[in-house]
This record gives sequence, C-alpha cells and structure tokens, in this order.
Amino acid sequence: MLTGIHHIGYVVPDLDRAIAFFTETLGVKLDRRVAAPHMGLEIGVFRLNESGTGVELMKPTTDTGPFAEFLRANPNGALHHVAYATAKPLSEAVADVKQCGLQLAASTPDGPIDAPPGWRIVNIDPSNTQGLLTQLGER
Repeated sequence: MLTGIHHIGYVVPDLDRAIAFFTETLGVKLDRRVAAPHMGLEIGVFRLNESGTGVELMKPTTDTGPFAEFLRANPNGALHHVAYATAKPLSEAVADVKQCGLQLAASTPDGPIDAPPGWRIVNIDPSNTQGLLTQLGER
C-alpha cells in the first residue's frame, strides 16, 4: 500500500529561523510559503527530490488549537507527523486503511482533505499508530 515518504511535518517556534536552517545550512530550496489562518498556521514547504518527498514546517499563528498546544508541549519544536505516499488514490487507500482495522483521525473523519500546502491528505487516528500522527498523502 505504501510507496515512500510523502512528507514529514514539524511544528516550529520560529518559521523564519527554521526556513533559514533548511535553505542556508542544508541547501534546500523553499518551494512555497502559505498562510493557513483557518488552521492557525503559517507553513513553509520544501520538496527534496524528483519524486516530491517533502518537508512541511508549521508555525502556529494563534495561542489556541492543536498546533499551539503541540508547541507548548514541545517549545523547541518537534516532529509532528509523517505522511506516506500510496500506490492508490487516497479514496481507495482509505478503504484499505479501514480494512486493516485502523480508524481515521477526527481531523479527517470523512476521508481526504485538501491541505494548505497543495496536497491531499488523510490522517490516521494516532491511537492506532503508537501515538505518532500518521498521514497518507497524495499530490
């Protein structure tokens, strides 16, 4: 079902500093920067290779909500989620996930959503994945 890493997501306390680390220290070109006020986030997106493996840097822009809570628990920033690419369209992959006995997370209960960075995702309930928010991603 999985074909690779779609992207990894980090919640960071300072988006400019995190972007500078990736661009200046690691030599990765910023793909885009997007505001997602409906989610209380600003996001920096990097693509690492031809297959589109990405890094998503997320900075909470509000003091409330799941991303702000995550940052309070991890004030230096931390890995927030791993998204895997699938061989099938997400609508079909969701059926496979459910057939394996996994449940979708509350943030995507009805299946795939269009995420602010421009890709489609579905979240798997972290109680099924040993606590790590796991996503399936589609370009």
